[in-house]
Amino acid sequence: MVMANTNHPCEKPVETIAFGGATFEVVERPDVLWVGCVDYAANNTDESDIGTTLKRYREELIDIPKRELVNPDWSASLSINYTLDGKAPKGIMFAQETYTSGQDARYELFTQPGGLWLRIRNDHIAARLLGKDSAHTYEYFAGEQGILQCVAKAGGYMQNPDVPVQVEYHCHAEYNTPPHTNFAYIPIIKA
Repeated sequence: MVMANTNHPCEKPVETIAFGGATFEVVERPDVLWVGCVDYAANNTDESDIGTTLKRYREELIDIPKRELVNPDWSASLSINYTLDGKAPKGIMFAQETYTSGQDARYELFTQPGGLWLRIRNDHIAARLLGKDSAHTYEYFAGEQGILQCVAKAGGYMQNPDVPVQVEYHCHAEYNTPPHTNFAYIPIIKA
């Protein structure tokens, strides 16, 4: 089994926030360059939009190597251009972090702005905050009343309205030995 490194090479720990029996971390991240496949649906409320993106990613791009990845064992789905009113994001990107923009032209690039981010490791303790035995990472992003948003408020922060990205970060090297390590992130600023 691949052991996930929870100390991300681009993150600097700032503080921890205890909430409901789970530990949340505030981390500082620089700008992050992502390489992958983006679906900019006008209103991504239909699973077929995500399915179409995944199909294109798997069939057309999966065998094309990405260059200079920060951590090849990890991948993410980014909710891009989401709104804080509880509506679905306008785009989903399936991607990996990279050091270079010199990628194959079939891939798309997206720069995630740096700053403070609130993260939770998705595990059985965190899932209990949602009243479940287990939880999908995306369930932490529930508009202004989501778990991450409530924790940010309790810690003296708020979700940064100027950074329209939420991140689900997964150790895909662990997929064959579930549960795999994964995190949910939102951008935050001091309230």
